[in-house]
Formats: sequence, C-alpha cells, structure tokens
Amino acid sequence: MKKTLKPILEGLAVGLVFISITMLFEIPMYMSLIIGALAALGGYRNSIKMDKEKAEKNGPVDNKDD
Repeated sequence: MKKTLKPILEGLAVGLVFISITMLFEIPMYMSLIIGALAALGGYRNSIKMDKEKAEKNGPVDNKDD
C-alpha cells in the first residue's frame, strides 16, 4: 500500500465507523455526517503521527515499493 494512501483509508474507516455509531442513536443525519467528518480528520492525522513515530523508532528504512 502506498504511503500516502494508508492514512486516507484509515481516516475514512474511522469516519464511517463513527457515522454508523451515531446513526444507531437516531441523531439527525447532518450531525452524524459532521461527527464522521471530524472523526475522519482525526483518524487521518493520527495515522500520520503514528507512522512518523514508528519511523523514528525504527530508524531509516528503505521503501522499495514506493
């Protein structure tokens, strides 16, 4: 998986989970979408942060599949 695609997919997955959870509580659709968008943004930023921390911990790594 490309390095730029992984955070986007993880962010979308988090957003979809939050949208489905908020829909269970019968919150209006526009509020569910707002909560899902904010969760997706947070998931995206967290994924980037975790990848950066992992890279610092492991040292320099050759990515031959980029």
